[in-house]
Amino acid sequence: MSELPQSGASPIQRSWERCLHQGLSRQQSAELDLLPQGELSARQEQHRTLIACFQRFVLPLFGQLLAGRPCRLLLCDGEGAILAVSGDDRFARHAERIFLRSGARWGEASKGTNAIGTALAEQSEVQVLGAQHFFAQHSFLSCSACPLLGPDGQLLGVLDISTDAAHHGGDMLGTVRLLAMTLENALLARQPGWLVDLDPQSLWSARLLLGEGGELLGANRAGRLWLGQHPFDGQQLLRERRGLRLVPEERAARLPLPSAVEEGGSQAQQVPLKMLERGISLLIEGETGSGKEHLVRTLHASSSRRERPLVCVNCGALPAELVEAELFGYVRGAFSGARSQGSQGYLRAAHGGILMLDEIGELPLQAQTRLLRVLQERVVTPVGSHRPEAVDFWLVSASHRDLAAMVAAGTFREDLYYRICGWRQQLAPLRAWSVPERQGLILNLLAQMDPALQLSREAEQRLLAHPLPGNVRQLKQALEVACVLAEGQGWIEPAHLHLPAVAGGTSSPLGGSTLREQSRQRVQQTLAECGGNVSEAARRLGISRTTLYRALREER
Repeated sequence: MSELPQSGASPIQRSWERCLHQGLSRQQSAELDLLPQGELSARQEQHRTLIACFQRFVLPLFGQLLAGRPCRLLLCDGEGAILAVSGDDRFARHAERIFLRSGARWGEASKGTNAIGTALAEQSEVQVLGAQHFFAQHSFLSCSACPLLGPDGQLLGVLDISTDAAHHGGDMLGTVRLLAMTLENALLARQPGWLVDLDPQSLWSARLLLGEGGELLGANRAGRLWLGQHPFDGQQLLRERRGLRLVPEERAARLPLPSAVEEGGSQAQQVPLKMLERGISLLIEGETGSGKEHLVRTLHASSSRRERPLVCVNCGALPAELVEAELFGYVRGAFSGARSQGSQGYLRAAHGGILMLDEIGELPLQAQTRLLRVLQERVVTPVGSHRPEAVDFWLVSASHRDLAAMVAAGTFREDLYYRICGWRQQLAPLRAWSVPERQGLILNLLAQMDPALQLSREAEQRLLAHPLPGNVRQLKQALEVACVLAEGQGWIEPAHLHLPAVAGGTSSPLGGSTLREQSRQRVQQTLAECGGNVSEAARRLGISRTTLYRALREER
């Protein structure tokens, strides 16, 4: 107990006591404790709504509040497993050194005193600064975390901001509390029922969710405090109609698939679904952001395997040295740094369901060879093992690159190409949609984001005139930013649309089948607009950071 930090903060002291009672030593190394990729994908799918609200409502606000500061924002589940990450690249190297990344678990049992694990253990917001961390190896780190509560008041997870100790300002705890409240309000507003806003003039008003008969269905933090101080009469609140608005029952997000997607219109879903049901592999090709993953999720939801897993893998984001371990899994001790219990791998995680290999053209040739053998034999041999395991999954591959051209260039195996291309589905870029189809998509997306906002004619014309090389993904991002900027004004005007400048009034969209065919000037311009922030530039361009880094190396 003599090792306890003299901080006077009782949550920190209680956490150190728990660590000592578990037999942890301050000088030992923290346990790696990484989720297998298959389990991480399953958890991300389980918390899909939470992650969607995090990306749509929290990240834009985080970017405004902490722009340019070296920090990392972490969304974690109720066990402290990191589900999503965002932040400045300058802190990324330090964060990766201690595995502040998706899939790492930061409970106290494996990581000692830390903001994520201690906030979960205490079920209250907490700040852990420098040497207050139990393990000495974490002393360079400072973190602020706030638990996330669902509309029913149950613990969902935790939101954390981590920085180098020297850069952790006094505003961090207040900022993460504000971001947590934003996320909780967004989750409440997605529930079916009547939302009573007890102070419509306040952004952080007490809000109650009521059923048709006035029964209490949920509340935000301020709402729960209000309930503890006032008698509750739901029917009276409904009669008063104070700040009341109807929240429609949440529907599965549906984007229209236009006739431009493929000749035959509705066949864009019907034919691929028939192919999948007969075990025929699909290859979906289209520009980045054109809706490849959305189409796969739609097919999965309509298929006979809708209750089975859908595992989506971005091949371009897999670490080059760990591609095979991530795809095929590995056994204990397979390589240095391997997880003590081994890893299931994406292919085995998809057993019985659907496997989507996005950006399959990014796979190294050696991994292509192993994948071909798996597809031929339908068995997987984990790295470090000699025991094959049978797998059963429907395969969907996707790419924004021209795989046939890559086969001709010798950078993609011809036999693998014919194995994955049982049926080829081409998705049209957004600029090829008809004007009514694009207008319908814009209205559909806007209604999902903020039903209270409307698009002015001038703003709509600007969206329709812009080439939007990032396609649907870029359109969604532009509307999300506009909704934040136009909040409370009723109308989205052109000034709210932050779109890349179009040189000379026209643009050469990032079409083409390979990144080499895309405009070097466009990439450099976007990078400059982002102040050199590679993550933000990649997001605006609609490509992975790995792909952007590769493009920059090729330019040299």
